Amino acid sequence: MQTRTETTMSTHNGEKRETGADEQEQGSSKKPKRSRRWAFLTLALPIALLAWSCAPKAPLPVTPTSKLAIGDAVIAVQLGEAQSQSGLEAPIQDNLVALVDVHGEQDIVRIGNQWEGRILWSDRGISFGAEQWEYQTTENGTSSQETKGWRASNVQRYELSDGRFIVVSYEMDLGYRVDTIELDGSVTSVSTPGTRGDMGQCGDRILSIVDTKQLWRRKQEALEAYAAQSGNDGAQPEELSVVVQLNDRDGDTPRLVGVAPMIDGLVSGQREFACEGDVITMPSVQTGDSRDVRVMADGGETGTMVLERWDLSTGQRTIIPVIDEQGNPIEIDREHSIFGYRGIQVGDEYRFISEGGDAFAVDLRSGRGRFLFSYDGTRINQRMVYQVSETGVYALEGRREDHNVTLSYRPWDGGAYRDVITMDKLADYVWLEGDILSSGHWRRIQSFSLRPGWDGGAQ
Repeated sequence: MQTRTETTMSTHNGEKRETGADEQEQGSSKKPKRSRRWAFLTLALPIALLAWSCAPKAPLPVTPTSKLAIGDAVIAVQLGEAQSQSGLEAPIQDNLVALVDVHGEQDIVRIGNQWEGRILWSDRGISFGAEQWEYQTTENGTSSQETKGWRASNVQRYELSDGRFIVVSYEMDLGYRVDTIELDGSVTSVSTPGTRGDMGQCGDRILSIVDTKQLWRRKQEALEAYAAQSGNDGAQPEELSVVVQLNDRDGDTPRLVGVAPMIDGLVSGQREFACEGDVITMPSVQTGDSRDVRVMADGGETGTMVLERWDLSTGQRTIIPVIDEQGNPIEIDREHSIFGYRGIQVGDEYRFISEGGDAFAVDLRSGRGRFLFSYDGTRINQRMVYQVSETGVYALEGRREDHNVTLSYRPWDGGAYRDVITMDKLADYVWLEGDILSSGHWRRIQSFSLRPGWDGGAQ
């Protein structure tokens, strides 16, 4: 394997600093030898410490991007830019992508910066990106393709049935940008202002649920669609919620595939749905505050859980209250949130875990739901990120007190979680060592993806 090394230093981007000690005035030549000896030691100690602080730390190997290949790896991890531990130094503005095997051995590449990097491992390979580049890693290496324009943050990555990848990024004017990675590696891009809302995939459709307060450019079209749907029966609502198809657009504009009256205080904050044919279902929160709006959801909303169900064949929406076994509404708040969940459908049940580690299961037909557990980990300087399977939850966490990055697993039935892989070598790239002049830096774990078909013996 061909590698290059980059030295981790106390300065931004690992560059060396050259320093020198100020000249010291010599004392009187008539001073006793002991005084001169102590003066020498007093001078030598800070010089030695300064020299140590400027000496190169242990080099961290980085593989040339084109040489990165899947090999024996079972997990792909994207790390964000390195933030100063003290907050007083500039960040190191790049991302790292690591491929790690079951023994914790790894290959790492350095790519351009992105505030939120999403990585996806499919049968076609591993898809990841930076501000202006898209990458795909296979058994044969890594190919790259420059994209048009600048992408500060990925929202999500999806795979279509024909093997193409979809990358959704935040765009100006509260919009989404959709990049389609074709089978030949080329990239086509479309942007739609005002479409930033709850988002997910159903079949080969990438969909956003948004209110016309935000998508005001399409409000008249949405009102006409609702009038046709309702047969002009009753008063027209002032604002509507709409489902917008972001990819495979009809000419220059995305299709409206669902429309219903906007409900004040109905929010969610999701990047995926349950999908059955033409029906999408999304756990949401019905708050009592009309100031809570879909585009501003952040996980701090308080209310009761509901299922927001859209039939795309008719364009109609149904709201199903979620209740527990005693028939009581399931309360949602900052302590038990559904924001930014990762979910999977198992039979009629949708199982999901929120960005904050709160796990639920809801029957999509009856609305009967239950809180399962909170997956907290150690939560020291790192958030946990999650992936789900039919049987349980995988969590990736940086544990600074043990100086490792750990993949753990917990079954949906609430059994104890257990560690699957411990990655102490990856921890060297998460917490960059400081010195006498620097507090060091740390990288946030942005996302991870597992090799398709690999379960780590968790089942």
